[in-house]
Amino acid sequence: MAAPARVLLTELPKGHEFPAIDLQVTQDEIAAYADAVGDDNEIYASVGLAPPLAIAARALGALLELMELPAGTLHTGQELTCRAAVPIGARLRLTGRIAQRSERAGLIVSGIELAITIEGDDAPAIFAKSTIMSPTKGSALPS
Repeated sequence: MAAPARVLLTELPKGHEFPAIDLQVTQDEIAAYADAVGDDNEIYASVGLAPPLAIAARALGALLELMELPAGTLHTGQELTCRAAVPIGARLRLTGRIAQRSERAGLIVSGIELAITIEGDDAPAIFAKSTIMSPTKGSALPS
């Protein structure tokens, strides 16, 4: 089966809801995340929990498989609220939507909200909001 076509982020309206995504974060992915950010603290592995930012990064990466970012796009902000610890290897359900979209001076600002729920739980363990700034067609980000 062919992968679905990716849609350009700047073409998505405020309120757009992404299809739910099931994912799992493995010990290898946690180790790669820790290496990438220079975190050599073993506390998460010793207690079997995933760092919340590693979960958020993995979730945003999964969402990016559904959309395309225009050249010149910047990730300008990240907010994270953790309500529960996430065990390494837990099955997770990601839901997301475009919560904000505005256009100014040749730029589109998109606020993407994510909720990450551990399988079997009713409430999300992690809420994340990413703010992304993209040039409109025919414009470039100021240098």
